[in-house]
Amino acid sequence: MSPRLVACDHCDYLHTEEEIPPGHVARCVRCGSPLYQSQNNSIERSLAFAFTALMLFILANSFPILQFSMEGRSESNTLISGVLTFWNEGFWFLAFMVGLTSILAPLLLILAYIYVLLPLRFGLGFPAIRKVWRILAIARPWSMLDVFLIGLLVALTKLNDFADVIAGPAFYAVCILIPMSLLMSAQLDPREVWHRLAPRGLKYPTTDDIAVFAPSQERWVTCEVCAFVLTGATARRDHAICPCCGARVHHRKPASLSRAWALLISAAIFYIPANVFPIMSVTMLGRTEADTILSGVGALIEAGEWPIAMVVFCASIVVPIFKLVVLSWVYMAAGMGMAGPLRQRTRIYRITELIGRWSMIDVFMVSILAALVKLGNIATVVPGFGAVAFCAVVILTMLSAMAFDPRLIWDRATQKLKQGTPS
Repeated sequence: MSPRLVACDHCDYLHTEEEIPPGHVARCVRCGSPLYQSQNNSIERSLAFAFTALMLFILANSFPILQFSMEGRSESNTLISGVLTFWNEGFWFLAFMVGLTSILAPLLLILAYIYVLLPLRFGLGFPAIRKVWRILAIARPWSMLDVFLIGLLVALTKLNDFADVIAGPAFYAVCILIPMSLLMSAQLDPREVWHRLAPRGLKYPTTDDIAVFAPSQERWVTCEVCAFVLTGATARRDHAICPCCGARVHHRKPASLSRAWALLISAAIFYIPANVFPIMSVTMLGRTEADTILSGVGALIEAGEWPIAMVVFCASIVVPIFKLVVLSWVYMAAGMGMAGPLRQRTRIYRITELIGRWSMIDVFMVSILAALVKLGNIATVVPGFGAVAFCAVVILTMLSAMAFDPRLIWDRATQKLKQGTPS
């Protein structure tokens, strides 16, 4: 029997699936993107990490994260405190995004892993299991507890300058929860799960199903959800349904470039008020000062917190500008059909996808400070419009990168291969 085909998510190049040693990752020979990985007992280990993460998540939401004392008065906050504070202050967009990224998405991620892996491990039958695993792919990028922890450390650094701050039980639960969640995902290859969830008797395409083994998008279509390769008449059908996961399959994401450009331009517009307007106003002993992103970095430098200042500067200033510039270059090159360093362009696009979420540090910091520092004229932190604009920049750039189809980068190279010229 011929080995089944595997298509790269980023360049659509076809490979034959081969056995690899445990702990290794198979990468695309054309663009270098990861294809699949091999782990021993991956489902069992991932399931164990998922149950541990669930218990830690319950603890993290049941106890205070920080306890703040000043002038004989004290306050404490929990994970949901920032969401409620934003909502009560009228910042509904911030309340929704903080709640989604720090509570709802992490919980959905953990529960989805348990719901899917438990029946796979014990041979049980749960309803709509394939649909749950599809939803997981949507929820995964929005789980940002690791970013929340950095925002928590930045807030802790700012508070230590003028008050007594004690880390609560939830702080330590979050610190352990993050590596458990990362290990839960890292131990498992989603494609292995799809192989196990696939309908019985599903025939995987092999090299025999393609007349010429070369990058020709006319001969196959790759499912964006489970990476199943559709060949023959099914691949040429409009609005085809993937026989493995049930998702709708497209040759390329519909209106990918136009949607990506629209979201990126919107992000660039919001970037101006994000840096002009204050992200928060701090009242200290009757005196109120407005903090912008840049002034917050300056305050950390003056306090001698150089490492934290560098992290905030990179995440809040360098990364958004980097994403706006790099994504513009990638979109322009793809739209104009430019050749050039396609492999490097794909790698840079992957990097922008990974680092964009870290710009949420400032938003999480404001949510923590606003929920914790509520002592009237003695000490109060109130969120500002700059935080709303900056959160919009982060979300819009993430959505823009998700809307873009990286396979467009390689379409020109494919055309050249069809014409018999080197790419």
